[in-house]
Amino acid sequence: MKRFMAFFMACVLCLTFTAIPAFAAENEHPYTDEEAAVNNEQRSELREMWGNHTVDSRYANVPATCSTSIGSCGDILIALDSITDHVGIVVDAYTVIEAHPDNPNGGVDYRDNDWPSRYNRIKGMSVDGATEDDKSNAVDYAELQIGEPYDLLSGRWTTDKWYCSKLVWRAWYEQGFDLEGRNLELRGTHVTPGDILDSPLTTVFHSQG
Repeated sequence: MKRFMAFFMACVLCLTFTAIPAFAAENEHPYTDEEAAVNNEQRSELREMWGNHTVDSRYANVPATCSTSIGSCGDILIALDSITDHVGIVVDAYTVIEAHPDNPNGGVDYRDNDWPSRYNRIKGMSVDGATEDDKSNAVDYAELQIGEPYDLLSGRWTTDKWYCSKLVWRAWYEQGFDLEGRNLELRGTHVTPGDILDSPLTTVFHSQG
C-alpha cells in the first residue's frame, strides 16, 4: 500500500509540474518577414503612446468588480506585453472574442476573460456614446466571424480573414463608430492596437502595469 501511495503521489507531482496551461504556448506563430515588419512597427507605436493613456477621472475611484476578469459587453481590451501585442472585444465577465493565430481554431475564437492573469500590462476601454444595443451588436458582429482565419496582412476592408485589432475595429465600425479616428487619406493598410488606444472615441477605465 505504501509503495502504491508513493507511486501515486509521484504521478501527481509530475503532472503538477509538467502540465501546461491551454494557452501557455501563445505567440509561437511563425511570422514571415513581412508580418514581422508589420508587427514590429505596431509594437513600437503602441509603446510610444501607452503611458499617455491613463484611467479617465470618471473611473479613477471605481473599484474593480472582479480581479480575474475585465470589462463587460462591448468593452475593448489591449495587452502590451504579448509578443504580437493584442486586442479583444469583451462578451461578458467570462468570455472575450479574439483573433489570434494560436487560438485552437487558428483564427477568431472565444477565449476566457482571464487577461489579468494572462498578461502583465493591460488597458480596458469603453466606447464613448455607445448604447447597450451598440455594444451588443458589436459583439454579435465579432461572433459572426468565429472560425474565420487569422491573417496579419489581410486588408482592412476584407471580411474573411482577421487580425486582432482589425476584428475589434470592424465590429465597432459596423455600429457607426470608427475607432481609428484618422482621415481616410492618412490611413495605412492596417488598423493597429495603437489606433484603437489613441482613438478619440475610446476611454480607458482600467489600467494594469
